[in-house]
Amino acid sequence: MMLNYLQAENLKCRRIFIKKLIFLAPMVTVLLAFLSGKWFQWNAFNWCYVMILPGYVSLMAARTNDQEEKKLRYRAIFALPISLKKVWVSKVLVNAIYMSLSCMILLVGIVLGGYKYPNTIPVFRSFAGAVLIAVTFLWQIPLCLFLAKKFGLIGAVLINVCGGTILNFLTVSTSKWWLCPYSWTTRIMCPVLGVLPNGCLAESGDPLLNPEVVPIGIILSVVLFVLLLIVTANWFSKQEVN
Repeated sequence: MMLNYLQAENLKCRRIFIKKLIFLAPMVTVLLAFLSGKWFQWNAFNWCYVMILPGYVSLMAARTNDQEEKKLRYRAIFALPISLKKVWVSKVLVNAIYMSLSCMILLVGIVLGGYKYPNTIPVFRSFAGAVLIAVTFLWQIPLCLFLAKKFGLIGAVLINVCGGTILNFLTVSTSKWWLCPYSWTTRIMCPVLGVLPNGCLAESGDPLLNPEVVPIGIILSVVLFVLLLIVTANWFSKQEVN
């Protein structure tokens, strides 16, 4: 049963840094955003999906890979009569659950912290923003696990964080934003939260506030996640002990 694979993967992460990241990433985001004063909520969201979360997903994937790689180079898994596809899917899903929990913790911190300032985002919009951030980041998890397996921590961080940040800012404000997965979250946050890609508040009438981008970004994110999950699971099932 798939549940057994998920439970096994969760147990592997019991005493490693990954579970600490669930709380650490949103806490760091909230603390940093408090420094911006009345723009706390907008900056917390913006810094999360632009800077903190890409690094968090990359690091989480790398640590998940290291858990298997550094000890026995996956020999403990490859030698067992189990489905390697299910092993890979369970790694992806457990990482997805951890990331989603982080987004919910961030939401609580943003909502509670917002009571300190007069300028706040409505609770429903904050909730929608946190959920959409989690959904539109799902595709990065199988990608980062693949990058970590192939290139290690440095490779995953450089490609996903540095490369992704550059591609995001090059495409997010253009008509071709939908061609770049790294711009999807940033673009749909414009109408959802009213914040521009550069972190500034959008003025009424700004074309980036067009709500039509939201369903497009959601559909593209889910489709890409499923495709990457299938492709990387098939790739992992063909791996052999080195």
